[in-house]
Amino acid sequence: MEINTLSQVSIDKDQKCILFAYSLYTNEQEYTYLQYTAACALVFYLSQKGFFNYNLNELLVYDYKEERRYIWESKKFMADINILRDNGLLLRARSRSKTSHDVNAHQCTILGHQYVKYLLNTSPEIKKTFDNIKRELSCNGGEIKKIKLLNDAPHLCCRYQSQPIKGFLKSFAQSPDNSSKIPPHNPFFI
Repeated sequence: MEINTLSQVSIDKDQKCILFAYSLYTNEQEYTYLQYTAACALVFYLSQKGFFNYNLNELLVYDYKEERRYIWESKKFMADINILRDNGLLLRARSRSKTSHDVNAHQCTILGHQYVKYLLNTSPEIKKTFDNIKRELSCNGGEIKKIKLLNDAPHLCCRYQSQPIKGFLKSFAQSPDNSSKIPPHNPFFI
């Protein structure tokens, strides 16, 4: 696709930021993908940091480490992923887990990387946002943090630190001291 065609791609700021995050972690030419659960955790973390205005209380029952768990997923985030795919900027792959549930993963396409480069060269405002996202996702040495799905929570990790993404996993297990109270949440997916 040429620059003129890239300028005709119409996606909103959230979708541009999602695409940028995917471009940091995935690449069609290198056959690298980001598992959907890890992407949800990453965008949840960036939402906590103010990069997105997604509702942080939307929940979905989804596979997390081969177990059905409540995780964060915004309806708008899911729609944004589909819009990026429809524009050819993300590519999805699916496989089956040991428990026979679908495992989804996406990668930034060659066109997606070209579009990110185009945005960085033509919009100082979006370049500043992208630079801030990259800084947030980088260790002090500049390397992009890895996303590890650990039992307690997803973690952003680099050589010397592991930072849990708190609040991404929701638990409705009853506690002995307050067995009838469920934490506040909005059941967006039924």
